[in-house]
Amino acid sequence: MKNFFELFSIPVDFFVDQTALEKKYLEFQNQFHPDISSSGDISLSIEINAAYKILSDDFARACYILKLNGVDIQNDEKAVKVDVATLERVLALQEKIAEMVDKNEMDELRVKLNSEIKFLIAAAVKCFGSSEIQLAAQFLVKAKYLKKSTEDLKIRKRKL
Repeated sequence: MKNFFELFSIPVDFFVDQTALEKKYLEFQNQFHPDISSSGDISLSIEINAAYKILSDDFARACYILKLNGVDIQNDEKAVKVDVATLERVLALQEKIAEMVDKNEMDELRVKLNSEIKFLIAAAVKCFGSSEIQLAAQFLVKAKYLKKSTEDLKIRKRKL
């Protein structure tokens, strides 16, 4: 697996200078984008885009750090199991979202969920610092389920 941190010449760390990352990304685009470059290496351009997308998003970057440590919560069903309480909560959230009709109430729920996701990511980051990868994974799995609920909330709101 290609290390996206190495691709951008930055240390493997949750805290990434987003300005420097974007600057490097734009340099890469000027150098390797198929519409600009004569190298014609589309696969490198795709890899650069994927790396930037992951490294510029807090949740995706945290999950990627887990993946570098052998835990893939996005694609491995065996990696970490979410606890029953979280599953029950997410199920209740799904039911609530399906019944919601007030867009202001949806916005309030979205803000609440995003705040909780940020808290869970911050808890995972603390675990990275103490090399508690499995505990970090548990926090991020919960965040993953809440992120899914925020996506469902967006879809529901658009349908109204």
